[in-house]
Amino acid sequence: MKLTRIALEEFRKFRQPMVLDGLQDGLNLFVGPNEAGKSTIASAIRAAFLERYSTSKVADLAPRGESGARPSVELSFAHAGHRYVLKKQFLSRARCELLIDDGAQRLDGEEAENALAALLGFEMPGRGQSKPDLAGIPGLLWIQQGDGHNLQEAAGHAGTHLRDALTQLSGELTSTDGDRLFDRVSAERAALLDARNGRPKGIYKDAEDALARAVAERDDCAQAMAQLNADVDRLAELRREHERAQASEPWKDFEARAVLARGQLAALAKEREAFDGLRREQGQAAQTLALLQDQVRRDQQDESDYQALLKEAQAARVRVQAAQEPLARAQQQRQAYAAAADAARLRVAAVQAVADRRDLDHQLAQLNAEIERLDDALKAVTAIIEQGSTLKTEAVRTEISDADIDALRKTERELANLQLRQQAIATRLSCQLEPGREILLDGKRLTSADQVLITAAAELELPGLGRLHIEPGGQDLPALKHELASLQAAWAALLDRLGVASLPDAEQRHARHGSLLRELDGMRKTLAIHAPKGLDVLRGQRDDALARRASLQERLAKLSAVTDTEQEAGLPDLPTATQALREAESVFAQADKTLAAAQRTLDTDSARAQLLEGQAARGTELQSPELAAQRQARAGRLAEVRSSHDELERRVREAQAALAEHRPELLEQDAQRFEKSASIERDAQHKRHGEILQLQGKLDQAGAQGLGERLSEATAACERLERRRDELARRAAALDLLLKLLTDKRAAATQRLQAPLARRLNHYLALLFPEAALRLDDTLLPTALRRGGGEDLLDALSFGTREQLGILARFAYADLLQEAGRPTLLLLDDALVHTDDARRDFMKRALFDAATRHQILMFTCHGEAWRDMGVEQRRIGG
Repeated sequence: MKLTRIALEEFRKFRQPMVLDGLQDGLNLFVGPNEAGKSTIASAIRAAFLERYSTSKVADLAPRGESGARPSVELSFAHAGHRYVLKKQFLSRARCELLIDDGAQRLDGEEAENALAALLGFEMPGRGQSKPDLAGIPGLLWIQQGDGHNLQEAAGHAGTHLRDALTQLSGELTSTDGDRLFDRVSAERAALLDARNGRPKGIYKDAEDALARAVAERDDCAQAMAQLNADVDRLAELRREHERAQASEPWKDFEARAVLARGQLAALAKEREAFDGLRREQGQAAQTLALLQDQVRRDQQDESDYQALLKEAQAARVRVQAAQEPLARAQQQRQAYAAAADAARLRVAAVQAVADRRDLDHQLAQLNAEIERLDDALKAVTAIIEQGSTLKTEAVRTEISDADIDALRKTERELANLQLRQQAIATRLSCQLEPGREILLDGKRLTSADQVLITAAAELELPGLGRLHIEPGGQDLPALKHELASLQAAWAALLDRLGVASLPDAEQRHARHGSLLRELDGMRKTLAIHAPKGLDVLRGQRDDALARRASLQERLAKLSAVTDTEQEAGLPDLPTATQALREAESVFAQADKTLAAAQRTLDTDSARAQLLEGQAARGTELQSPELAAQRQARAGRLAEVRSSHDELERRVREAQAALAEHRPELLEQDAQRFEKSASIERDAQHKRHGEILQLQGKLDQAGAQGLGERLSEATAACERLERRRDELARRAAALDLLLKLLTDKRAAATQRLQAPLARRLNHYLALLFPEAALRLDDTLLPTALRRGGGEDLLDALSFGTREQLGILARFAYADLLQEAGRPTLLLLDDALVHTDDARRDFMKRALFDAATRHQILMFTCHGEAWRDMGVEQRRIGG
């Protein structure tokens, strides 16, 4: 199959007609940037063949935002000696037309689409858009952008067509008696065995389940019988143990020994109570001892603190007396430095007043110049505004727009053209009269020198001879005259509306208007220079300047009143006076700090001395005779309590040693042990009695159920079901063996069927991976790549490698289809973009080799990478 021409119109981005013709038999390389329309062309080819013309689900084919569009595609191609032209239009006025051999045969609508589906090997959708599972051979060979790696799905959808082609090439039959036998054996085996794991299913599994249930029931009966015999033996043993325990009563001995242990514990409890009383008395004595020790320690600490406080108060009073003299000196120095600082401030104020008067004089001079400039600017702005108003009035009066001038010029050109056409069509009458002769044209006398153009019917009177009726020109002359009259009326109306007599007058007014506008623009710029923010702002600036000048004059008058020339002559300059003031203030500040520090020191020492003296005065209360007697009494009490505490501690140790000898915890453990033993013996006897009653009832119930008869019936059922299961097992094994033999035979036939495809795949694969091979499955799809002694599943390979193998496999499928006489066309839309430079060189060899047998349309945005393909690159989108 060879495409020769592609034409699109109103198809997505191609609103205007776009034609690609002169397509070559081999590789056709189309390059262009992103969004140039390459994928649109590929989509148009797919839509022309695969989409129904009548579907409304292809609105995306229309240009964006254009309602009522009619996307259309026209393809010219040839195959098997026939020439085809396919014309398909979608959406509005949808239609489909297929012309064969220059119109020798013409197919329309669904008939044409069905013929294309049979020719190329795909199926038309019942309704809506085409689906991938219907695309068949085109879906395999026409690779969409970013879909080159997806071989399994595309080849699966084209599997029927590929198998038909391989069958045609290899001679193998796709449907034979062997296949029917294989299907029957597979079905019968599938009825008995699971195809995934070979486990029983259907009636075979039912037989096994029934056998399992019967065996379980038999085992349950056998287990119940064995349990019944065990229960009889257990009942006899329990009766013997019950009678033996009832005769000996061992729990009574344990209870007596427990009572003896509890009596010994009661005697020890009284000794423990006496010991606990001693412990409590010892604790109280310890608390009293600690309290007295703390009180005596505080009495000693208070005496020590009082003596230290007296010494510290005396030292503080000495420091207060020593701080009086520095404070007096600091006060005298501060007074002297304050007087010097005040004198320096007076000198600086006088110097500053002189400097302020000079500065005010300078500011007044600058302000007067500014006021004079603002006055001049106001006069200039006022004059410009008045002149601009006059010019603006004249500009409005003389305004003629560019559109009106263009309309006048266009109308005058059209009038001239119509007049020239009228003159060319009109009848031209020239007069050459004998002397004394005359003729009349519509009553107007003509002389020998007149030349007249007749544009309408006229009467030519020949005195003495008669009249001539003249119909000038052809049929267009009346219409031309009417058009000329209409245009002249419009011309006159336009001149009247503009108030001019002719085009030159209008152009002169238009030129004058432009000149006025330029002059006004110059005035606006001049006005922006003098008053950039407007006349009101300029006036405000002038008023502000006048106000500031009045304020400065008032301040100057006040300064002149307090300073005179004599004072100014005797004063130092401002920097000298300021420096002297700074030095005086610095010395004064230092003296002030010294005075403050001396005052703070005195205040701190005085406060500290007063505080310590107050505390010492309060401490004299501790030296009273009453408090001294109390301290003496507490010391004597401490000695008595310490002696009593030591005696109690000795008695506690002796009582604790006596209790430890009796080991009361062991007696408690003995009592608990004997009590538990008695309880266990009683519970065991009660339990044996209950178990005897339970076993007796169970044996009575088992005897009523007929366990022996049930066991015999269950054993018979197991034997019967086991024979049925073995029969089905033998049948399943036979079917499994037969299926394996048929599968081996079928695999050999499939291998012969795959031979042509494997040969073509290895041809292309050797260009990319020498010493490698592709493994095919039963559906003729590549599943794994064998290389280097190992095998990699296709899904485990990188995206770029899968894309390269997918394209090579499509070349092989195309070779097989071509050998079987089927049409082939390869479309590669931005393929191999994930390929490195080395792999791309190998793929170029494969692409060039495939192009010697097939027509290939390749669309790419990487034109530089494909310049060495030996074909001219055709640019899309400029």
